[in-house]
Amino acid sequence: MENKKEVAIYEEVIKDIVKREEGDYVLPISSVLGRGSLVKQESFGGKSLVENAQKVDEAFNNTNGLQEIWNHSHSQFTWKHINLSYHSPWKNMRQISAEMASKKRALDDAKWNRVENEVKLRRLEEQLEKEHELEYWKAVKLKIKLAKLKEGLSQSNTIIEGAMKDVLALNEIYDQLKDQVSNFSEEDVENEEAKAHLKRSLVQCIRDVRQSGHITKGEQEYLEQIGVNPGRMQMMMAKYVAEERVSEDWSSKGLYSFVDHIAIELIDNIGVDKIRMEIMGFDSEYNPEFSSKTKTALVEIDD
Repeated sequence: MENKKEVAIYEEVIKDIVKREEGDYVLPISSVLGRGSLVKQESFGGKSLVENAQKVDEAFNNTNGLQEIWNHSHSQFTWKHINLSYHSPWKNMRQISAEMASKKRALDDAKWNRVENEVKLRRLEEQLEKEHELEYWKAVKLKIKLAKLKEGLSQSNTIIEGAMKDVLALNEIYDQLKDQVSNFSEEDVENEEAKAHLKRSLVQCIRDVRQSGHITKGEQEYLEQIGVNPGRMQMMMAKYVAEERVSEDWSSKGLYSFVDHIAIELIDNIGVDKIRMEIMGFDSEYNPEFSSKTKTALVEIDD
């Protein structure tokens, strides 16, 4: 039959697809480019398209192991040092919450896509069990769909496992962070917001002074919104940066100590945030009626 000769490429590459497990199935590029109308086509480097396709398959096989390492968003080092680098543990908790929610959405999508694709796969296999009853081109189309679906299911495992790595790493960091903040509710978070924002602003102010010798306009506004006098803060920042410059300590312990000290002084002792609320005409007290009272990050507390 002439039609069968024309689509021999498909018969060759998917002839046993209905017998193979999805996890084992990968269709090499050279299996397609090595057959059919492209088999004699010239390509770059003085080689044929088939020869270059074979080299590409070898390259993918050679580097496949890398996907086992870099199939997730971040290394554990990057999570801890870069993505969760707020000076306030409360803000790091918030970041973990956002990241976990994002990963859950991604894994939920992957989960339901897998369910839907498994249904599609079984349906295609069921249809191909009666291949002898199908029109030839219909059978070819179904085989291609099945091949593509099985390969996609196999490749999706790498992506899913990468997201799982991130979730488990974040969960471990969460448990570690509970040594600093635990058994808290939304009310506790609200009560720490002023200090958390001030710590973020302080670090950014220090970077401004290091770079240009003064606090930038945007950071001045941030300080004002929290309730801090930017002029006085700039003088303190300049003094700290001058001391930091001659320090023999290569670590960032001094930075954390300075930021914590200023935040406690301005928020806990002076209450600059509350003074600003009074000036603005707002009630500085947190209203617990508008938020959840459920405690989270629970740990056992010794009596």
